[in-house]
Amino acid sequence: GSGSFDDRYYLVHANAIVYSTGKVLWIPPLPMKVNCNNDHVLPSTDKNDPQGCNIKIGSWTYDGFHLNLTAYDDEEYLELSDLTKNSPYVVTSQEGDALQTKYYPCCKEPYLSMNYRFTVQRAFAIQDGEKIFNKSPEDLEKLFEQYKTTFTGNK
Repeated sequence: GSGSFDDRYYLVHANAIVYSTGKVLWIPPLPMKVNCNNDHVLPSTDKNDPQGCNIKIGSWTYDGFHLNLTAYDDEEYLELSDLTKNSPYVVTSQEGDALQTKYYPCCKEPYLSMNYRFTVQRAFAIQDGEKIFNKSPEDLEKLFEQYKTTFTGNK
């Protein structure tokens, strides 16, 4: 239907980068929503609490014998160097080891997925038209410096 994954996938034009090594990098420009939540049974009363998040990407129809899912440049972390400093949330940690292999009781073939697990925390809120920071400028600058390289951060 209108707005479905298939519609967005087929209607979007995207380029691919083909390297001289034969490696192809193709990033489909599809919007993605990421749900984050606490480990609490009841919703958190403090919006500044760290939130655990994950993005899981894989195929429901192709097994590991037909789809060789690998991490780009063997990096199993989110690449965060383009994260804007104007975002109200910052990534405070990542777990790494995103590539997962699962076997189901019915089947002998493996199913691969990438599960990026990370923690975000509110950097600031807007109150009466002004930014109210929840993290110090020094802490924010340290995080943004870490974004330039792969980091696992502290939980």
